[in-house]
This record gives sequence, C-alpha cells and structure tokens, in this order.
Amino acid sequence: MRWRTPLAVLLGLFLLLPLAWVLYMAMLGGLRPPPEAKVVPMLSPGERQRLMTYERPCSGRKDCEPPLACFFNARSMWRYCTDSRCMTDQQCSEDMVCRTLEASRAGPHIRYCTLVGVRKEGEPCADMSPLREAACERGLLCQGYRCGRPCRVEEPGSCPEGFFCREGLNGPSCLPTCEGRACPEGQHCIRPDLNEDVSVCAQVHGQNCQETPCPMGQKCYMSNVFSHPREAWGTCLIRCGEEHTPACPEGFVCEMSYCRKSCDPAVPDACGPHYKCYRYSEKYPWTCDPDL
Repeated sequence: MRWRTPLAVLLGLFLLLPLAWVLYMAMLGGLRPPPEAKVVPMLSPGERQRLMTYERPCSGRKDCEPPLACFFNARSMWRYCTDSRCMTDQQCSEDMVCRTLEASRAGPHIRYCTLVGVRKEGEPCADMSPLREAACERGLLCQGYRCGRPCRVEEPGSCPEGFFCREGLNGPSCLPTCEGRACPEGQHCIRPDLNEDVSVCAQVHGQNCQETPCPMGQKCYMSNVFSHPREAWGTCLIRCGEEHTPACPEGFVCEMSYCRKSCDPAVPDACGPHYKCYRYSEKYPWTCDPDL
C-alpha cells in the first residue's frame, strides 16, 4: 500500500498542471507558437559550462544567453534557461522518446526526452508528466493534450472516423472531434480547455459552462484528465490578484490567479457531489477539487 501515497501526490500535482499551463500561456499571449519558430540545438557539456545563464531561472528569452531558451518544465514547475536534451530517440532511455516541446511563443523550441505511457488514441495526455499513466502509448503523439496517430493533413482519410488531422510541433496527428455526432446517453460533446477545435463526449460534473455561458467577467474552465477520460468537471472561474479582482467573493480564495471555492476538510460533503475538499500541499489552501 506504500505506493499509493506518492502516486496520489503525483496525480494531485498533475491535475494542477492544466491550470498552471493556462496561466502560463495567457502570459505569453496565445496558445500556438509561430510556425517559423526554431529548435534550440543540443550543446556539449563544455558549451553548457561556458554559458552563465545555463539552468538559471528566467522570465523570458531575454534572460537567457543564445542559443538557450527559457523553458517552463511542467514536471518541476520551474522555468529556466536550457538547450535541447536530445535530438533523436536513441539519445533517450528505452522507456522514453525525443519530442519537440514549446518553450515560449516568441522564442525557439527545445527537444526533450518524454515518457512512453499507456494512454490510448484520443485520450488526454501530457508530454511532461512524471506519470506513465499520463503519457501516450508508443507510436502516438501528444498534441493539444490528446494522444493521436501521425497523419497527413492533405489526406483526411489518414485519420479514423471521429478524428481530424492537425499540424503540431512533432508533425501532424489525429485529434478527436464529436461535433455533429451524437454522444452516448448522459454524455455531452465538450471542448476541453486549450483545445477549441478538439471535442470529446464526456459526462459533465459541476457546471456545463459551454452550454450555459458563464456570467460576464468569468472564464469557463472544463477539466478532462487522463484518469477519467470520459468525465469532465466544469466551472466558471473569476480572475484574481493585483491586475484583476483584488479580492475573491465570500467563501472563495485566490489560488494561482483564480478564485476557487474554499472548504473545511472536517465538514462532510462540503463541496457537493463529485467534488472533494483537497489541497496539493501545506502551502496551498483547502479548496473544492474534482473527486478523482
């Protein structure tokens, strides 16, 4: 049973990543990089030692000496200056593959060894997760947080029914869509965050804010994670912090720039069905999170 505690901690951190990535990409000013963005080379140990900013914290490309990129590592939740760590799969361990990852919208990309996992085609994924359960099976690409087989954009038939071909950093891959299709009873066709053109059938818990829009000034956040690929948790979020609402409404707390419902873990069912009172670590407040 000892393995359950560290796995639960890793899963909790992974669930925090989508929101962290939303905030990070919002700061960058967009979700997709320019097509002309280049890839940072893989430097030799000597070349790395000669760069004063190598593996130093950064806020943007200006903080890094060329050719380094300012990279946000979702595993460690740390942004630092780095080069590519691989160029081919042969430079990674057997359980990993070399993938191109986005460093910043205005800067170059990097190549990094990512895990080979168990996620099937069309299921949620994350390239930088420390969990094999969140990574795609070998042969599939993780694009737009979805696993998909490689395809040819000029040949729609290169993807199976219910998928479409979209270009990505590692080449085009098949992404799911349920637009114009009937979902199974009890499920709705929803668009997980960051994927306006990707849609999946899922049972929605909380607010289905994609069918009933959020009040003005609030953002619809629809969470769909690898551990529950056919379920989604919807909520309307209020931005908070110095540049936004100075204080959250009563009963809410500002966490990672969004107001989230606070709770007391000693109160049974404080968050309602399909939600639980949870905190990621002692430095975070108790808030209502999806009951996964």
